[in-house]
Amino acid sequence: MSAIRLNIEAAILRSLAELIEEQNIASEAEPGTPRVHIVATAHELVQAAQVMAQAFVRNRDKAWIAWLRPADVSRIGSGDFVDAERKIARVIHYLLRAALRAGGVVVLETACDEGQGGRTVRGAALRTLPSAASSGASFFHDLTVGAPAALRAYGLRRTLAAQSASIALQRATHAMRVREGIPSRCIYGGMVCVRPDHEQKRVASRMSRPFQRLADVHGLFYLLQSSNPDRNDARVFKGFGFRHTGEFLYGASKLNSVGPYAVKLMVRSPAPVLPE
Repeated sequence: MSAIRLNIEAAILRSLAELIEEQNIASEAEPGTPRVHIVATAHELVQAAQVMAQAFVRNRDKAWIAWLRPADVSRIGSGDFVDAERKIARVIHYLLRAALRAGGVVVLETACDEGQGGRTVRGAALRTLPSAASSGASFFHDLTVGAPAALRAYGLRRTLAAQSASIALQRATHAMRVREGIPSRCIYGGMVCVRPDHEQKRVASRMSRPFQRLADVHGLFYLLQSSNPDRNDARVFKGFGFRHTGEFLYGASKLNSVGPYAVKLMVRSPAPVLPE
């Protein structure tokens, strides 16, 4: 299997691995012996994309079904998820690969499953950490990998609309960071997804907590965007110490199949380090 190379500051990556291992040791006695690990192979990256697509589609996450054709959204509403999951998984796989070039890291949460006779992947998460080297966007990669994935999922007009909405959201997030005086060297929250049949098992917490501890250890701010505030904000993010810093009306386009909606911009300040 081809190995994945991470573009992350060495000290940051080392700390993350240590924090994850500490958590895994503490979780050994829990049902299923849950573990979190950093994705290290191309196969695991595909698994992450599949888990994320399943979670987004089955939870009707607006950010991910917005640019599908209305017929696809209608099928999701009737409980037919297969085609939408396949389309979105291709796009997510491309986005994960692109994120790795700029400091991205993907983690999986797994647990023993007696029915399958091994370990099953229950969740996946993407975070972007301070990078070891600057890495600009690769036009060739975007053209040969990203464009076909998006076109197969959305078609040309919706792909262009989705790209425009994504760029606008990135600009709004950057403006918020500048307004709040947050250094560019920080942690960016990406996707955190749990397979619907494994919700309420603290899977998201296990994947997220090492990054919160990492932020505190290294004095880093932590930014994220919440596209499903009714489901996540009060129950998850506020409990992790995030606060709202603004909103952005995402996807104001006639090609958005679910209609525009507010994305919450959120920040977590690093906890003060207490003297020993």
